[in-house]
Amino acid sequence: MVDRVVYTVTRVCSTIAAFWALALAFLILYDITGRTFFNHPFDGTIEIVANSMVSILFLQMPYTIYRGAHLRTTVIYQNLGSLARRLTDILVAVLGVWFFLSIAYGGYEDMIIGWNVDEREGEGSIRVPVYPVRTLIFIFALVSAFVYGVLLVHFLTGGQAITEEEEGKHEAVSGSQI
Repeated sequence: MVDRVVYTVTRVCSTIAAFWALALAFLILYDITGRTFFNHPFDGTIEIVANSMVSILFLQMPYTIYRGAHLRTTVIYQNLGSLARRLTDILVAVLGVWFFLSIAYGGYEDMIIGWNVDEREGEGSIRVPVYPVRTLIFIFALVSAFVYGVLLVHFLTGGQAITEEEEGKHEAVSGSQI
């Protein structure tokens, strides 16, 4: 049950991030077109893109972690025995939990201060709020730590995370029962 919720939530967040990235592409195109042809760029594009890139990264991180699609040196990993792979996965999961909990812990106070002072970035006609990005980083650092925790349980017990193929089979079975 936990796996299905983790898989679904992380996949939805990754999809949101993908559409957000697409929206940024159109914003950048609009800014370039306005700047080039009409001498009227979109104010705040730099600030919006800068804050959005961090947000997109943290939205996609949990799904990437859950699928095991993060960077890995497969040349070494594929040549390890099953016990060494399992121990490597356990070590990576423990370090992942620690890393993302550290990010959440380190960012919590800045997030609260940002909300209290209405922290914004940029100069001139548009000032982009930063506190929502700080909040997103805090929340998704916790989500990423939780995902690593779920994977750690799998690695310790010999279980596996839900794959896209398994999810497709489950959706096909659920759809045929309706």
